[in-house]
Amino acid sequence: MQREEIRVTTKTYDAPYLRTDAGVLAGALVVRPSASVALLAPIHGESSPIAERAIEAHGILVRTLRDRGTHVVELDPTSGAPGESFVADCAVIVPNGAILMRPSKPERRVEVAAVQAALVALGVPILGRIESPGLLDGTDVAIGEGIAYVGVVRSGSVFGSRSNELGRKQFESLCATAGYRTVELSLAHDVARLRNVFSIVGANVAIAAPDHIDVVPAANLTIVAVPRGEQFAAGVLAVGERRVLTNLRFREAMKAMKAAKIAVEAIDLWEFGKAGAGPFSLVLPFKRT
Repeated sequence: MQREEIRVTTKTYDAPYLRTDAGVLAGALVVRPSASVALLAPIHGESSPIAERAIEAHGILVRTLRDRGTHVVELDPTSGAPGESFVADCAVIVPNGAILMRPSKPERRVEVAAVQAALVALGVPILGRIESPGLLDGTDVAIGEGIAYVGVVRSGSVFGSRSNELGRKQFESLCATAGYRTVELSLAHDVARLRNVFSIVGANVAIAAPDHIDVVPAANLTIVAVPRGEQFAAGVLAVGERRVLTNLRFREAMKAMKAAKIAVEAIDLWEFGKAGAGPFSLVLPFKRT
């Protein structure tokens, strides 16, 4: 498979870049997983990821997106952290540019510079960044129509340090300059990131796991609920209006999505699913139409 290197690409993009998470996916960044992906902490009841299978699955993901017309730019890993392929943690894109995050895991903060360089090369301006000691992972954010939803574990997260109030306040201020207000959604203590259990997939439509997230503050949305036991099925990647890419392991959730008139395409990403991550983590959309 031919690889696209950011340092040789000549394609650039103009605003608007991303109005919601549900637009047609025209351009995206990914980071190739390294062998360290095998060190990702598995969720309860799962074994550790197998690096060779994860790398192969990531390649299938990239090929699937390209086959559907997405311009995918692949970056080489730089930090060596197990979760480096979760590139969506590094930035949040809004219509007029990118807001750079400050990941909660210290070893991953060096990745933000590589993502920043890639975005600038693609013509995406940098609107600002979360500054120390603020913390916020991009996968704790979902972008709806005029609203940025931010996941918050109020206390007792089993995953340790997460976003903090300072990081969320900085993000709220940067979002306001782009014309977005922020709405916080409370998460269960055993949810690693908002996008595990909540995804915007259409105009005022979201897929969510109601047992693991308080969706009352998102009363403006129609919620498509995934079944108990398949809560991570809500962590889809929207590739168009009411069109999603998901992990093929979630068969009952796929039935629920299709019943709600959401088009579903499934591939096997379970080596990442063993760590609770869905396709949303592996892709940073920088252009939706």
